Amino acid sequence: MVGKRSPESVKIRAYIQVRCKNGLCAKDIYHELCDAYGKSEVSYATITRWMKKFKSGKTTIEDEPRPGRPRSVVTDKNIEKVREIIKQYARYTVHDIVKMTGISSGSVHFILRKCLKVRRITTRWIPHLLTDKEKQQRVSIAKKLLKMYSYNSRTFADFCTGDETWVHCFEPRHEINNMRRETSP
Repeated sequence: MVGKRSPESVKIRAYIQVRCKNGLCAKDIYHELCDAYGKSEVSYATITRWMKKFKSGKTTIEDEPRPGRPRSVVTDKNIEKVREIIKQYARYTVHDIVKMTGISSGSVHFILRKCLKVRRITTRWIPHLLTDKEKQQRVSIAKKLLKMYSYNSRTFADFCTGDETWVHCFEPRHEINNMRRETSP
């Protein structure tokens, strides 16, 4: 539970507040919440911390505003800008993207990892997961193949399918080694 906030946190805090007013101890509240939500949703330390806040006079169950500047760079416009850049040429580095967009390197990293869900494989940005459109496209292609060939035919068995596993036959140490050179006979 460390570092993870439950999606039910507001409901859990409200429950803690009501049960605290009714005079229940933290241990009993913890067992009740574990029965209702499971042990992974709330910790005993969280319950005691919120009970202490409610007993000292806190009345709201919402989080207080945090200090610091709010996130203003990670906008839909900037996410789309970075998406277009890596779609145009997947070998750009974070430093190149920073120069092109004027966004800080930390924000570019955040956009690439968390928003676009891509990672570097042999100097290219590769998506972590398939989009809904790509998944639907795979299903439609598989249905077309099933219609095209009967399931028991030998040609259907010759098809090779796969998942999102990447197998590298050649992994260059530098981008320059990754370029293909045309040689004349």
